[in-house]
Amino acid sequence: MSAVLNIDRPLKISAAANRRDAAVDQIKHFIRANRLAPGERLPTVRQLSTTFGLSRDSVWRALRQLHEEEWLALLPNKRYATSKDLYTKILRSICVRAMFAGKGYIYFSGFRRLADALARLSRYHNIELEIELLAPGAKPDASIWSGCDLLMVDSDSSGRLLETFDDFPVPVIGLDANYSDRYHANIVTDHSHGGRLAAEAILRRGVEETAVVYHHGSENNPRVSGRLVGFRQAWLEAGKPESSLSVVAIPWSESSFEIGLHVQDYLEKNRIHGTYFVNDGRLAASFLEVLVYRKIAVPEDVALIGYDGTQRGELTDPPMTTIQQDMERIAHSAIGWVQKITEGHQAKGVLERIPPLLVPRKSF
Repeated sequence: MSAVLNIDRPLKISAAANRRDAAVDQIKHFIRANRLAPGERLPTVRQLSTTFGLSRDSVWRALRQLHEEEWLALLPNKRYATSKDLYTKILRSICVRAMFAGKGYIYFSGFRRLADALARLSRYHNIELEIELLAPGAKPDASIWSGCDLLMVDSDSSGRLLETFDDFPVPVIGLDANYSDRYHANIVTDHSHGGRLAAEAILRRGVEETAVVYHHGSENNPRVSGRLVGFRQAWLEAGKPESSLSVVAIPWSESSFEIGLHVQDYLEKNRIHGTYFVNDGRLAASFLEVLVYRKIAVPEDVALIGYDGTQRGELTDPPMTTIQQDMERIAHSAIGWVQKITEGHQAKGVLERIPPLLVPRKSF
């Protein structure tokens, strides 16, 4: 079936300076979104004019410009078709491999959202995307470079990649991984900003004291330490004394049931605070579950913000307010770097910090 039949699909483009430029952007978007094959005819000027809400003159001028830019070829009947060299000369289809930690599926559901966003954007930009899973404890081998023009790696895969290879045959982009100057670009969540977001939300409640909860031993993880530091800075900058901030370490376990037991033990032995920032998604879900089990009203008696790289917070009872990594924005940045690198961008070690989002639900 011809992609031209999809002409009524919703369009999403940036505002252009004039009608011709608007029509140029619309037509480029139409070609990409519908993945027109080289040599495939475009709809008529009348169809394009009606669909885009622009005058036929604007559409004609846009088509002529795209012909000059070699996006389009002029046919004998004055119709236009996509250039036969469109993909090689303009859209430049390349193979990008994204390596995530997992076995059968990507373990971290936040990165599953990231992979979905990357796949959508890759289709739009005519990029061939392959998802590679790296099992726990396994090291990547040389096959990951085979047929690959550019590699993306998540946080878990990143450490093993850096340990295994001294140099890389293709550019590498780190996706929320620890910074490396061996990568062309490092796109990371600004976890310190996430901690500040949580503190500012709690401060708006007018409380005089609060508690931050994390897994014991994880304070050396730069993501966790960033959240702790960001929260403490925002809290103290608001004029609160150090004594009004409790920092609570809960033992870690692979079992969510055991984590729940550790949380229950803590709540039984310590005074319960009115607000908590629990900066791990699974720990936050267990914390909330134990509060409800103990018949503590949430958020009336205890309000809680979790750190939710997944969508776990939607499934708790009540649904959990969270700080959430902006995986859509990380994906957009990653695809932007793919395009820059294929256009000859040479700089290495670039660091781009993506702020997380506060997702309000009913636990706070």
